[in-house]
Amino acid sequence: MKTATIKKVKTRTVLVGVAASPGYAVGSVQKIANRTVTIDEAKLPAERLPAEEQLFLKALDNTTRDINNLKTATVQRLGINEARIFDAHLMMLKDPTLLNSILASIKQEGHNASWAVHSSLSALIAQFEKSKSEVLRERAMDLKELYNRLLAALGDSGPVLSSVPHKDGSIIVAHELTPGTLISLKRDEILGFATDSGGRTSHFSILARSMQIPAVSGLRNVSLLIENGDTILIDGTGGMVIVNPNEEDLRHFEEKLAVFNKQKQELFTMRQLEPMTRDGKYITLLANIELPLEADNVLDFGATGIGLYRSEFLFFRKGMPTCAEQAEAYSYILRTLKPFPVVIRTLDAGGDKLVSDVSASEEANPFMGWRSIRVCLSRKDLFKDQLKALLLASVEGNLRIMFPMISGLNELREAKALYQECRTELLDQGKELPKVKIGAMIEVPAAVMMVEALAKEVDFFSIGTNDLIQFTLAVDRTNELIANMFEPHHPAVLNMIDRVVRAAHREGIPVCVCGEMSSDPLSTLVLVGLGVDELSMTPWSIMECKKIIRSVNYEDAKATAKAVLKLDDAQSVNRYLRQKYLQTITDLGISSFITSHDVKDSLDDNV
Repeated sequence: MKTATIKKVKTRTVLVGVAASPGYAVGSVQKIANRTVTIDEAKLPAERLPAEEQLFLKALDNTTRDINNLKTATVQRLGINEARIFDAHLMMLKDPTLLNSILASIKQEGHNASWAVHSSLSALIAQFEKSKSEVLRERAMDLKELYNRLLAALGDSGPVLSSVPHKDGSIIVAHELTPGTLISLKRDEILGFATDSGGRTSHFSILARSMQIPAVSGLRNVSLLIENGDTILIDGTGGMVIVNPNEEDLRHFEEKLAVFNKQKQELFTMRQLEPMTRDGKYITLLANIELPLEADNVLDFGATGIGLYRSEFLFFRKGMPTCAEQAEAYSYILRTLKPFPVVIRTLDAGGDKLVSDVSASEEANPFMGWRSIRVCLSRKDLFKDQLKALLLASVEGNLRIMFPMISGLNELREAKALYQECRTELLDQGKELPKVKIGAMIEVPAAVMMVEALAKEVDFFSIGTNDLIQFTLAVDRTNELIANMFEPHHPAVLNMIDRVVRAAHREGIPVCVCGEMSSDPLSTLVLVGLGVDELSMTPWSIMECKKIIRSVNYEDAKATAKAVLKLDDAQSVNRYLRQKYLQTITDLGISSFITSHDVKDSLDDNV
């Protein structure tokens, strides 16, 4: 591991953010800043508008060429899978709604090209950023990349380095970083990244992981707190940054780096091994994805299919996607993963997922309002388009359709009836359609209480623990004031999962857990013990989860689950699970995994 020369310690500051790319680094800061751009809104005389339109079209061509060049450079540096990230940018540049909006601003409203680009893209970016969904907020980064590139092609400037790279490498610090900026940097001059904004599912984070560069995002104000030349320690595994670390910090850094390198070698060996407990219980490990292009990489992480494809990203645009557009996206995923299963969740709009032309704009409590399956059953035209697209794509692979936020039999039966109606219409048109498994997402307490009846109606269950925890504990997971009350190991939550698994297994159907809980090592112990058949998670968590599964006995895990179900509070459950976890890795003589719990311990030790 290459390390930059350490400067004399100044004021030590500890910041906690999002673990965007695992690993550790320490070095000198090099900041990237955006130049301020001033755009004139003044309208142009009619005779100048044709020339302004051509100016925009030329900028569009140049931007398309530049992104294609970036894609080629990414293929050469990282491979074809990582380069597909730029396909999303190229697709956006061809989006007729966006192009028509910009051209209308020029030709009909008389604005100059820069203002037309600014106003059209800014409105779309704002729509993405106001979503409470981390995934959708991070998709705004793609639009910002296009915004900067188009304005630069029209004569304005984008992000620039504010210092010369350190000869031994630097930690890059910025408010936000786009994939294009990252690819333009020289790999041997980068030790790590720290950004104010962003999260684990952003394209920047995906590329950082592919380049194996540690990164921490979501630090809020790191770019304001530090200066060029400050020393910074990056903990991309735990999501922590220490500005101007002391000698004890540096000692911990060396220890964690040694453990991380050992773990990295161990985890790499997990990729081709079966996710089976020591006494022979097989647990299916699947991946969660948001974009079709993410399907290219999931098998590389050891997944055996997709446990959750969130289809709402296709709808986050002006105007609804057509049936054909949806079928193309679904077909791509199914072809890429064939013969492995792909679970596609039908549109889950509303709540923290604001979808243009669908979500209600004025709701007192959108999380418990007009959202998810309720939207689809109200907008049958929209729902049937999606169901037909799914059915048309089903010939390309192993499709499973899942209905979200089911709260009772009436909703489930109405959704199934519409599915059957669409299937009949397509068969009458001469389409050959394979049988598709239908599932329900269990994420509200009402569904848990009705789970015995629901289990008779579907082929599988998927427990959405994010919403199930939120609704069970009456805790808005986006509210920082009560974030500490969002507790996956609350006895009420664990007993609900237990009830769902028991009811499903009585009817002979499998249960998957697809929330963030599935990728937490301590949760893995109890979920396996509760009898959960499948775990679906972010792809980069799969190998670590697999190692935990292969380190335990199923009978021991069942005993652990039985014990925690008798405990009265989450704190007791957490202590018990951690004790069992540490006992397991000690008995086996394997290195400890770095988890969110370790981050808290680290902060307690160092702050």
